[in-house]
Amino acid sequence: MATSPNYRSGSRRGSRYRSSQGRDAYRQERNGYVYGNLAHQLEEVPERRTQPVRRRRTKTYPQPKPVAMPSIGFSSFVFLMAALSLVLVAGFMYLHVQSGITQMKNEVISLQSEIADAKQENDDAYQKVMDSVDLSEVYAIATGQLGMIQAVDNQVYKYDNKKSDMVKQYGDIPASSK
Repeated sequence: MATSPNYRSGSRRGSRYRSSQGRDAYRQERNGYVYGNLAHQLEEVPERRTQPVRRRRTKTYPQPKPVAMPSIGFSSFVFLMAALSLVLVAGFMYLHVQSGITQMKNEVISLQSEIADAKQENDDAYQKVMDSVDLSEVYAIATGQLGMIQAVDNQVYKYDNKKSDMVKQYGDIPASSK
C-alpha cells in the first residue's frame, strides 16, 4: 500500500522534510533503497482495518390495540344515578339549612340592637325621673303636709325572711304617740 506524502514517522525529522531539498529529496529517500531483488518500503503504513458498518436496528414496539370502553350495566347506571341524586339532595338541604342559620343570625343581631335601644331608653327615662325628684322636697311634703314623723331607732324592726322577699301584714300598725 502506498503511503501518503504527508505521513510522518518517528525516524524522519521534520527539518529534512522542510529542508531546501524539498519534496524530490523526500521521494528519492523513500524509494531509493533496493537490496537485491527486494525493494523495501521504509515507511509502510499498515492497512486500516475496517469493520463492517453495523446498522442499528430501530426498536419497534408493538402497537397497542385499541381498548374498547367497557359498557356500564343497567343496574350500575341506576345505582350511580341514585347516588348522584342523593348527593344533590343532601347538598341542597345543606345549603337550605345554612341560609336558615344565616337568616336567624341576622334576626338575632337586629333583636339585640332593639334590646340595646330599649335599655338605653329605660336608662334615660329612669335618670330623668331620678333627676326630677328632689329628696328634700319629698321630706318637706311628708312631714309638713302629711304629718309623717321620722322613726327613731326603737321603732324600726328588721325582719329577715329567708323564704321570700315579700312580707304580709295581718294587722294595723300601732298608733304612735305624739
